[in-house]
Amino acid sequence: MNTQDPLVGSILSNRYLIGDSRSGGSGESAVYDATDVRSQKRVVVRVLTTQSLIDLDAGVVLIADAVELFKRQTQMLASMSHPSLASIDDWGTQEVGGTLYAFTVLEHYAGGTLREILDRGRKLTPSQALAVGLDVCRALHFLHGKGWVHGDVRPANIFLGDDLRVRLAGLGLKRIVHSDQMSIEQASYAAPEIATGQQPTEQSDVYSLALTLLEMITGTLPFVGDTAAITLAARIDKLLPVSADLGPIAAPLERAGRPEANERFSAIDFGRAFAAIADKMPMPQPIEPLESKSFETVIEQKIVDRTGEIARPVVPIAGTDPKMVINQSDEPIFIVNPDEIKRHKRFVIIGAVVALLMAGGISYRVFAKHSHTVPSFAEMNEGEAQNLLVPLKWTIVVTAERSDEVPAGLVIRTEPPMGESLQEGKTLTLVISQGPSLAELPGLEGATLQEAIDTLTALELVPTQKDSPSEDIAAGTVISWLVPEQPSLLPGDKVLRGTALDVLVSTGPAAREMPSLIGLSLEQAQVVMNDLRLVLVETPAAKSNAAAEGLIGAQSVVPGTQIARDSQVAYALSLGPDLVEMPRIIGNSFATVEPRLLEAGFVVGKVTGKPNYKLRKAFVGDKAITNGDQVPRGATIDLVFP
Repeated sequence: MNTQDPLVGSILSNRYLIGDSRSGGSGESAVYDATDVRSQKRVVVRVLTTQSLIDLDAGVVLIADAVELFKRQTQMLASMSHPSLASIDDWGTQEVGGTLYAFTVLEHYAGGTLREILDRGRKLTPSQALAVGLDVCRALHFLHGKGWVHGDVRPANIFLGDDLRVRLAGLGLKRIVHSDQMSIEQASYAAPEIATGQQPTEQSDVYSLALTLLEMITGTLPFVGDTAAITLAARIDKLLPVSADLGPIAAPLERAGRPEANERFSAIDFGRAFAAIADKMPMPQPIEPLESKSFETVIEQKIVDRTGEIARPVVPIAGTDPKMVINQSDEPIFIVNPDEIKRHKRFVIIGAVVALLMAGGISYRVFAKHSHTVPSFAEMNEGEAQNLLVPLKWTIVVTAERSDEVPAGLVIRTEPPMGESLQEGKTLTLVISQGPSLAELPGLEGATLQEAIDTLTALELVPTQKDSPSEDIAAGTVISWLVPEQPSLLPGDKVLRGTALDVLVSTGPAAREMPSLIGLSLEQAQVVMNDLRLVLVETPAAKSNAAAEGLIGAQSVVPGTQIARDSQVAYALSLGPDLVEMPRIIGNSFATVEPRLLEAGFVVGKVTGKPNYKLRKAFVGDKAITNGDQVPRGATIDLVFP
């Protein structure tokens, strides 16, 4: 059991015991084998955090709203039934280890996923891929007719059922269209338009299916880079490298995998294109499931299918040419027919005879194969090279590597090399350029600006200086760098040469805004100043009308002023209010009152009435004062004359 995963071993909804994880997850979700403890049946559970359901682009900013949307969408998907769709049996939310998760429960398919088949080094024949493609096309046509775009068609989301037919899964999750949020596997099957930030469309699903089928046949997935962003960028304006050696299926795959979405098939037309070539292809053998199953069970199993939008291949009657034949039957695709069991023994006998013949050395064709000289492929792209090689009857293997000399898409070299002789049936490896080698991002913290620019320029990267304050890095020294298009990159990651970087250069500590210390105790002021990394300097205590005795009554820097870190700020503790005696002003004219107030250090405030008359009242704020009262020095005195 994986003790690092809090979900493994937990029970969701008091029903689903989570087992080991399996392939098929994405950047935000995970897939697990599980057991329904009520029925003891095996199921598949797809789990993701409710936090990941938040979709700012769609205006879903609260977890509660995201969960409600998830439940509504999942309920709608669960209500849709199609023989080629994996059914959603249950869904819900549950907190595990302090994290709230959303989950969906799918039927368990013993055949596993196409991803798991690939991971075991197995591939499909073109005929098997055609049968798979027909089922997925029918599922996509059904979804598109309901207004849904799948958005994540890939081998990990295509299951092989007990009846050896495929089921499309992976619906109901938020679609990720930003490369910095995608896993490399998701990006590996995404359409070129996703690289430009567009939302997935029906034609995006068709492109993803074409890539999936091509990989299932060849075992190689084109346009895969070191990161999701590089992978997406690599397929912009690039034709799908479909070899004519694949036979009749090559043309539909090429059309479905075109870089321009408007040039691709719809799902229904993709399926019809497959149906049109079925009679040109041999009858497929059953796809071997991951879990063994008796031959007789496969033969006897039937599933009623009433969709019928795409005509399906059926097995020909005994005695006819063993090709796929398309009619308008609603019956599903069966990989073998009822006569297969009867013929099985004959196949064994024939196989034994062939083995004896081979053991006796009667294999003329093996020794009659011709050899050819490996031609030059200078300045030739993969498609041109493949076309040139078709008549030579070699097995072609295509690999890719980066080259600073050969442009992307062109042949770098062959193995064996040009000019050597190679017998028909042998393997020739084409090494295709993925473009210039990648630059490894260095660590630059603590370097000078010029050192950083020199280092990045030598790597053929494009640096731009950006000033930024730093508490710890000295002014003029590099803090770090940032790739605006891929902000999650770290030192050691690789990017295309020519990538722009922002070099963050320290301007030293940011300026502080001076707070008011008046009325604080010395201890309180010390905490405030320590947090700001400013220094308090004591001066003699003095009387103050701004604070009570013992509290800070004065400071040297005006509150709100911007000052540098580690600056000194003087303060003085209050000795209490600075009071002076009010001079004799009541009963005198303004001409006598004003000079007496100013001489005592007061401020003349509002004057009402006739100043030539004798002063009747005086106020400090709302408080009336009279001759001889103790009043704070510097107070403003309002005067009222008759």
